[in-house]
Amino acid sequence: MCQAALILEGGALRGQYTAGVLDVFMESGIFFKRVVGVSAGALCGVNYISQQIGRSAHINVDYRDDKEYISIENLFRHNGIVNMDFLFDDHGPAWEMFDTKTYEESPMDFTAVATLLATGKPVYFTRPRGAALIDALKATSALPFVAKPQKTEKGLCLDGGLADSIPYQYALDQGFDKVVVIRTQDRKYHKKMSSKMMKRGYRYQYGKYPQFVKTAILRPLVYNHQVDRLNKLEKAGKVFVIAPKRPVGVKRLEKDTQKLIALYQEGRADGLAVLEKMKDYLTQSE
Repeated sequence: MCQAALILEGGALRGQYTAGVLDVFMESGIFFKRVVGVSAGALCGVNYISQQIGRSAHINVDYRDDKEYISIENLFRHNGIVNMDFLFDDHGPAWEMFDTKTYEESPMDFTAVATLLATGKPVYFTRPRGAALIDALKATSALPFVAKPQKTEKGLCLDGGLADSIPYQYALDQGFDKVVVIRTQDRKYHKKMSSKMMKRGYRYQYGKYPQFVKTAILRPLVYNHQVDRLNKLEKAGKVFVIAPKRPVGVKRLEKDTQKLIALYQEGRADGLAVLEKMKDYLTQSE
């Protein structure tokens, strides 16, 4: 296990790219001291720590059309379009249960990032277990407007990507001098600024949390700054980035499973292509 941090960007079903890269890591015996995930990145991250090759991709492809997993109806039945409890329930012989024992006994540290409604600041849940793990995963993945705020030990939370979309700085602040980042967008991707309609929506829906509203509205600006700085750090050899080579044509809740399979295979191919170069980065001294 290398004494480095692995950062996993979110992006809902675009996390298929991350799943492909992580499966290559597991097959190659590459593991990190700290895994920090946001939203879909966190969901892929726990399956990486539990060392379940193929589980993330299998669920998103083979169960994409299962309404118990992803559907509008889940807004009323499970507090969000994506039913997070589905990932930990038993669905019969073809279903691979989450390996709680391997996750809890792993020497790797897992951190999920969420956004605290009261302050609009990021909060970090490290090594959560049991119900706290499920709460943290629900919190980091709770998309505004289509999921209810999640109760956690730190307060009500929503999507971690709002406050810290690509938490490489968190890893650097924790003292890691080797940081690998898996993106779900290409390096040139930048978000468009929040529209007037989006701003009104945030103010109407979350008006009692003014700091959260500010964070949510400014998210594209902060995200773009994160991307620009990350690209500079990569060019300077300070971080190692794995990202799609071209714009990703997969929607957050993509219905076309062939696109999901193709994105997974793209992640695998890119993971294999950079494996030796990444090993060199991880082993070289400053």
